[in-house]
Amino acid sequence: MANRKVTLLWYCKTPNGWRRYPVVMGGNNRIKHGYVEADSVLTHYPEGRYELRFYEGTKPIWKRAGTNAADALAARDREVHLLTTKDAASKAGVKVIEETGRLYLRRAAIKFEEDAKDRNALEAAEVNRLVCEEFIAVTGLVYADEITREHVFKFHRALRARGLSDRTLANKHARLRSFLRYCKLDYKDILPPTPKYDATLPDTYTLEQTGKILAVADAYMRLAIEFGLMCGLRDQELMHLEWVDIHWAESTLRVTSKPHWGFKIKDSEERDIPIPTELLTHLKEWKARDKQSRESRLVLPTSGGKPNGKLLRTLKRLAKAHGLNCGVCDGCESNLGECQDWTLHKLRRTYATTLLQNGMDLRTVQHFMGHADLASTMRYLKPASSKESQVKINKIKWSK
Repeated sequence: MANRKVTLLWYCKTPNGWRRYPVVMGGNNRIKHGYVEADSVLTHYPEGRYELRFYEGTKPIWKRAGTNAADALAARDREVHLLTTKDAASKAGVKVIEETGRLYLRRAAIKFEEDAKDRNALEAAEVNRLVCEEFIAVTGLVYADEITREHVFKFHRALRARGLSDRTLANKHARLRSFLRYCKLDYKDILPPTPKYDATLPDTYTLEQTGKILAVADAYMRLAIEFGLMCGLRDQELMHLEWVDIHWAESTLRVTSKPHWGFKIKDSEERDIPIPTELLTHLKEWKARDKQSRESRLVLPTSGGKPNGKLLRTLKRLAKAHGLNCGVCDGCESNLGECQDWTLHKLRRTYATTLLQNGMDLRTVQHFMGHADLASTMRYLKPASSKESQVKINKIKWSK
């Protein structure tokens, strides 16, 4: 394969002078910037630059690839693509003229993910990364302007071959559409219609699942999980929850914007949410014994006292460490092995469904969830189980 023709190296300053080492890749297929394996030991040499090495016959050719890891990967992909094209053109007696200023897919994908992170949309960032990585891997493309309708169909076929559901296919298709729009491509001409699927009810956790994850969580993550499960907080609302938002006497919390953190609540509408007695007890215990949390204005701060943007990643790693992964999703099959089934948003969905199943009216649940319209809340209505329906039917008087 052409990929073996180009090696990406880190040319760095070491105690023994300047040396070249192959780059070290992390589990997320990203370069561990500044790290090399020297004598089989992972070592940090931060001063240096990236270089490409390939051969013309037996002669080694070196090209500088800058100091940015994402740009270096894009440069490697471009060189691989160029060498492959030149080989094919040479056999056909055609000369290749190189072009500049084209958008690298890999670089755009990284920026697409980072854009979501900058908006604190952490779950969206994770999905963006998985979809873009898979699309690039399936199609083998280097430049954004190379994408055609057939490449999208190829992506669909690869997803179906993995046994993914029609709904998952449609969700990935929608994410790909967002990526193409981000790349400023005319996606309407490129994309086929969104794959159709049978509408399903929102996916939620069972009592067994929530019991298992809570049983293995430490006090910090138990609170994070319970705020999602028992109060339905969004990930950003959870990250920016402060002690002043907790109203102990009323057993409620208030969701508000935090301008000092750069956080604005969705739809700009504050709301009060009741805190179950169990969670309130855990919250009091946590504040009483955790010095760092007491000294921070945030309920769940980082060690530096800032909003914790890694709660989602911590939840996934917790599930993985204790054998709670589903084992079949994209996340489980990725290098990181972090299950897509474990998300903060699924805790929120479970919260809404649980309230409705226990007889709480739609308008109240809409308020607690912070939904702008009732239709969003109605998605969480689930039909009663067969057993529940049988009990109700048996109570009906059918004739005199």
